[in-house]
Amino acid sequence: MATLYDVAREAGVSKTLVSRTINHQPGVSPENRKKIEEAMRKLQYTPNQVARSLVLQKTNIIGVVLDSLCEPYYFDFIRGVENGVDDTGLEALFCSGRELPAKKDRMINFFSQGRVDGIIIYGSATDDISIIRRLAKRTFPFVIVENEAHIEGINSIVVDNVSGGEMAVDHLVSRGCRNIWHFTGDMKKTISQSRKQGYLNGMKKHGLTVTPKMIIESSFEEMMGYMQMKQLINECAGNLPDGIFFGADVTAVGAVRALQEAGIRVPEQLKVVGFDNDIYCTAGKGIPGLTTLCQPLREMGIEAVNILRDTIQNPSAERKNVLFSPKLIIRESSSNREEGI
Repeated sequence: MATLYDVAREAGVSKTLVSRTINHQPGVSPENRKKIEEAMRKLQYTPNQVARSLVLQKTNIIGVVLDSLCEPYYFDFIRGVENGVDDTGLEALFCSGRELPAKKDRMINFFSQGRVDGIIIYGSATDDISIIRRLAKRTFPFVIVENEAHIEGINSIVVDNVSGGEMAVDHLVSRGCRNIWHFTGDMKKTISQSRKQGYLNGMKKHGLTVTPKMIIESSFEEMMGYMQMKQLINECAGNLPDGIFFGADVTAVGAVRALQEAGIRVPEQLKVVGFDNDIYCTAGKGIPGLTTLCQPLREMGIEAVNILRDTIQNPSAERKNVLFSPKLIIRESSSNREEGI
């Protein structure tokens, strides 16, 4: 295997000039650069990336910390990051915090010790906010995605979850619903808190009363939605709401299954709106197509890479806070049969 010294000898120049050429540094004449590049091709020399990173103090790698690498829901975001790095010449290294704050903290510390040039942190757990605050006190480039942490001086990308909750209520009202209930997502997530606030805003806007029993604190689990809906059916004794906004599609899927088992027809008797456009959790479940709020996850992944690249290249650049709007996708679960979807 050819070495830096071999290239220098073949080109008839010093090792310093070879190193400057490899690392795209000034101080190399066009004539010498041409000789060095020809020598590298002839000897099939491949630069040592570890050595390059030590010289340049750059790895051309970004770290991406997610709550999970196994959940299909994250696939579109991952694809967006991959598309983004393809366009920037960077590489991405993905890892999972498994929704454990200590694990996520270790991964962020591991990455930020010179192993990558910057980090994308995806997730909205309130427990992550203290981790983000500590990282914000350093100069290491990073961008958070989804967490509405409201920390000054950091890059962030979020979806307007409050607006999404309002849109869900607006849609149900437009379909004739007046007794609209809300199953929250995991309330330890900032997104769930915002979607609940959007529900409350929407109900107030339409002059609809909300009582404590109309808000059911749930999770991001299908079984939780299923069990809570079965309990609601038993407790309401036939006096169910006419519309429900679920803070997550996965919870809505479990709830609709319970409604079907009880002989309650969706959307004829009860209309349903979810959030996330999680097509993976609804596939093959035998339920009506789910009306939902869609997040542009692929576009968010691309934007995260672009923001991080800009911060890496110019650490003093103004930090960016990007707000994406969710899109209402109307399907069968909220349709009026006589109108179609």
